[in-house]
Amino acid sequence: MSWLDRLNGSIAQGGLTNSKWPESFIRGLYPPVISHGNGCHIYDTNHKKYIDFVCGLGANFFGYGNEIISREVMKHIFNGANHSFPTIHEIECAEILKTFYPWVDRVKWTKTGSDACTAAIKLARAATGRELILSDGYHGMSDDFISLTPPAKGIPKRDFIKALKDHEIDSTVAAVIIEPVITAYSSERIEYLKKLQNDCKKAGALLIFDEVITCLRFASHSVAGKFGIIPDLMTVGKAIGGGLSLAGVCGKKEIMDDKQVFISSTYAGETWPLIAGRVGMELLRKKSEYSIETLWRHGQSFMDKFNAFGGVQMTGYPTRGTFVGSAEERALFCQEMAKTGVLFHPSTWFFNFKHVEIMDDVLMCVQIVKEQIKAGKCKLAYELPSTPFAAKARGQ
Repeated sequence: MSWLDRLNGSIAQGGLTNSKWPESFIRGLYPPVISHGNGCHIYDTNHKKYIDFVCGLGANFFGYGNEIISREVMKHIFNGANHSFPTIHEIECAEILKTFYPWVDRVKWTKTGSDACTAAIKLARAATGRELILSDGYHGMSDDFISLTPPAKGIPKRDFIKALKDHEIDSTVAAVIIEPVITAYSSERIEYLKKLQNDCKKAGALLIFDEVITCLRFASHSVAGKFGIIPDLMTVGKAIGGGLSLAGVCGKKEIMDDKQVFISSTYAGETWPLIAGRVGMELLRKKSEYSIETLWRHGQSFMDKFNAFGGVQMTGYPTRGTFVGSAEERALFCQEMAKTGVLFHPSTWFFNFKHVEIMDDVLMCVQIVKEQIKAGKCKLAYELPSTPFAAKARGQ
């Protein structure tokens, strides 16, 4: 029995994450199941190595199995992961996070970005005494957020959350939650965010930035910090865990310290992700090879050279973006790149520190593939991948 058969025979829906379902990729060409990863590479069940630009949907920022992070976690592997009381690790991780985001007074750790966003809107409702949430972008699997994107199967109708585009920011609104930057960070987008902040203030509504993807990965380590648009609450995740499962909501103590708001999880204080998170942030602070400015420079160079070859184009910011082209063009490009051992997600791509070491080799493959496609030497031999839920929720 193949690993794909075993996957479908044991894992509900054929995958634990919607965006990792085999049908989200080029089926028949991409590995449906892998054995492990290292750096910017993943290995399938036949030990074939691929260069990975999917990056665990953004969680792989420092490289799979980063040696410095892994060694520090290994020091604590026999000390237990879940304890009966708060540990020093949740405090130390929160303290270093606050050095990246000085407007933050308190942090509440969670395991996932979904949990963090759900906690954020609870806190906002409690702080304002209002119920209505306005949402823009993708904020995880909470019923509230899923209700906004058809078919929302299994989700009862909700009148206390609406799409931001469908409702005015007025005195009935508890909060607006938004991904401040999905891929575009034009001057128009930044002006829009500033106006959104002013509109929230006038209405007495809170502004929540969902920076689960952009935290650490964006210039100045956040959209809020880069452009000086400080939200009332911010969610963090993905890169924040150094490759392990860690997320959180953070903000001013006046909002965060209300103990009547129930935000609780047995596993939120799991020590290994908190240790990995602390060490990852220390690398960004202390090691020049982990400079976000340097990574952005390399990522911008990668995008510019990629686009100069013509054909399918990259858009976004230097560490994350999408492809511009028809569904067929994007699928054909991903198909041909997969044949060279380079894997892109048809809906999005990520650039991390380990990609810097191999970017020239990848660009050589990109140039050859684009020239072959332009010459009409390649045909789409596989069915089009399906669009993941997250892309649909973002309107992509």
